[in-house]
Amino acid sequence: MSSSSESNPGDARTLFGAFRQSASRQPDQIAMKADGGRGKTYTYAQLADLIGQVAAGLSRAELSGYREIGLLSENRPEWGIAYLAITAAGKTVVPIDANLKPAEMAYIIEHADLKAIFVSAKFEKILNERYDHLRLFTFDDDSPDFWLNIAAADTSTIPSEENQVAVLIFTSGTTGDPKAVQLTHRNLLANIAGIDPALPFGKDDTFLCVLPLHHTFEATCGFLVPLMSGSTIVYARSLKSNEIREDIAANSVTVMCGVPLLYEKLYHSVHRKIQSAPAPNRILFKVLFSLSGLGWKMGYKWGKLLFRSLRNKGGMDAMNMFVSGGAALPPNICRFFNLLGLDLLQGYGMTECSPVISVNRPDDIKFGSVGPPLSNVQISIEDPGEGGVGEILVKSDAVTPGYKDNPEETAQLIRDSWLYTGDLGYLRDGHLWITGRKKNLIVSAAGKNIYPEQIEEALLESPYIMETVVFGRAKESRQGEQVCAVIVPDLDQFKTGYGVSPGDPDMELINRVIGEEVARINSSMTDYKRVKDFRVQIEELEKTSTKKVRRFVYK
Repeated sequence: MSSSSESNPGDARTLFGAFRQSASRQPDQIAMKADGGRGKTYTYAQLADLIGQVAAGLSRAELSGYREIGLLSENRPEWGIAYLAITAAGKTVVPIDANLKPAEMAYIIEHADLKAIFVSAKFEKILNERYDHLRLFTFDDDSPDFWLNIAAADTSTIPSEENQVAVLIFTSGTTGDPKAVQLTHRNLLANIAGIDPALPFGKDDTFLCVLPLHHTFEATCGFLVPLMSGSTIVYARSLKSNEIREDIAANSVTVMCGVPLLYEKLYHSVHRKIQSAPAPNRILFKVLFSLSGLGWKMGYKWGKLLFRSLRNKGGMDAMNMFVSGGAALPPNICRFFNLLGLDLLQGYGMTECSPVISVNRPDDIKFGSVGPPLSNVQISIEDPGEGGVGEILVKSDAVTPGYKDNPEETAQLIRDSWLYTGDLGYLRDGHLWITGRKKNLIVSAAGKNIYPEQIEEALLESPYIMETVVFGRAKESRQGEQVCAVIVPDLDQFKTGYGVSPGDPDMELINRVIGEEVARINSSMTDYKRVKDFRVQIEELEKTSTKKVRRFVYK
């Protein structure tokens, strides 16, 4: 990432000011490509001009009462234009998840007191039918108010400032009603400044935007970071694996951010192909994989050479790194991709921290860890117990000033200038390790702490288990909790191994095999950590829009 200290136009204390500095360094560089690289493209100069004009339009006197403005759209360049224009006009953008149900969408519109929303045509009709009071700014050219008549807009005044709330993000609400997280220009720019030395990017990098942009992880790491770095963003056509691979190959993508579920599915897909390959190919893969593992222990990334042809066949010859965030990534999956020569870097963050707190570096990867903290982030472990485990506290300029209109929750979140994450973990060799969520902790009859996330990691190493959620259940007439699990089988693996039809699965066979897998995994664990009861379900686990499992549903 280029240094923001260079002398360039624009005030780098605001998002648009920082972006204009970036645009001035490479005005003719392609900033965004729509539809997997097949659609409309914008250069940095075009983007800066368009954002400035829309911001000026939003600054007109008639819109002075619009303090918060919604943003509802599928991933596309115009989402980013609207986001930066709203913040440049001194207003607050409220990203809305395009997959929300009407009642969930209504909650955000009401609690953010929205009077106007930028929308794509896909959602215009839906909102018009439900809300009479909303003014809609539609992206498409045939809209009567297209881009606020931007052609005549005056771009001379951009009134935002660094401590102003730039974005209001409603959390996914895994345990109740979502909270509205406020992030200022200063918060977001501090996070970008911390990411810069950890993962430096530049004009030679191309990001593939896959995750929904309302997700803070993607908004910061897949949108703001590449724009401030002078990189190119390509918006993926869909979440279909084959189309993602095609988009990566067609655009020589070098970086992609994703959640663990995406990498888990890719892992299972590759694993099945390996198992179904002819015996000589399987043997060769195992030999090369073992060699790569040996090299890794010696500090060498031999996988980049050993599996070059495999990556080329998959259209990933230009790929430099995958970044995983949003939830815990099983260590075996992280190890698998790294030994194939694809840097898969696990990080850790939360919306309230803008969001990145720590991340593995390409030259310092430890499987299972979430990497060292960013250079401008302080981490403290409160009341460390056995193994140094305690609640993770964070201090940084990237930390939110609090939840909107919710002083009680804010007071619980931030105490004595430290943010209490609610996550448990420890520091070792400069890396942060997460053991689990404080509220998910299971306590045995003997008072032992059990971290369900660690048991889930062990279960997910089975090729027959696609997903699982582990939780504690109170024992009848006894103290403590016993470990229970809901398990989703990998039907494709059962088809390969046992000839099971995914359309009409043999549940008796599946339950027997899963039971054998659970018993095998239990045998390697201390007794009090063992899964005592489990249930198999074919349907995917219920998740939030950001692909986090709704744990409370299964307790």
